Order: sequence, then C-alpha cells, then structure tokens
Amino acid sequence: MRAVLAMFAAMRRSSAVAGVVALFLVGVAVGALGANLVSWHRPWRGMAALHGAAGHLGGPRMAEELQRRLDLSADQRRQLDAILADTHRETQTIWQEVRPRIREVIERGQNRIATILTPGQRQEFEAYRKEHAARLRLLLGTGPH
Repeated sequence: MRAVLAMFAAMRRSSAVAGVVALFLVGVAVGALGANLVSWHRPWRGMAALHGAAGHLGGPRMAEELQRRLDLSADQRRQLDAILADTHRETQTIWQEVRPRIREVIERGQNRIATILTPGQRQEFEAYRKEHAARLRLLLGTGPH
C-alpha cells in the first residue's frame, strides 16, 4: 500500500512539473507570437540600408507588395516610404518602453518555475534557459538580428 501511495505521489509531482513546463512553453509560444506581431514594427536591420525607408514596418516586402498591389506612382512611393519610416520611429519608441517590462515578466516567471523544481530539475532548467536565451534575445530585440 505504501508503495502505491508513493507511486501516486511521484506521479502527482511529475504531473505538476510537466504542467508547469507546459505552461511555460505556452507562454513562450504566446511571447513568440507577440514578438512576431511586434516585428512588423521593427527595422529589417541590414536590409534597410539597401531599401531606404522601405526597410521599416514589415521590411521592404511590405512596401514592394503595396507598390505592386496599388500601382503607386513614384511620388506616392516616396510618401509611403516616409510614412513607414515615421511609423517605425513611433513604434520603436513604444517598444523601447515595453521591452524591459516584458523581459522582467519573463524572468520573474522563470524564477518562479525554478523555485518549484528539485535541485536536479533546476540544473536542467537552467541549461534549458541558456539554450533558449539567444532566441529570447532575438524575440525581444536585444540580440543580433
């Protein structure tokens, strides 16, 4: 009987850890989706120099697609590029304000996860965090693009 109870207790612990890890992964996925949406308002670094102001707000592809679909005149294209550049500057200002708060929330959540883990699990979780740190920096716009 004790063995059965111990087995159920172990299953509950592993289920709880699996649930927390699953919740964390859902949070990462939601964060990635949000970062992807925000990326429409970030420069396409490296490519912006090649495409002028069209390198903003979705990259040169957005300006090129609008050019193709709307058959813009040269004057309209210049105005579009200026609008995209202005919009980029404004959204970058907002993103600069929000980015530290997002980073803080993610770190706080990761630290909370670490507190519920055993020492062995915590060590593996830290390895996981390090493996995914570069992706997080990319999503938050704090690393190389």
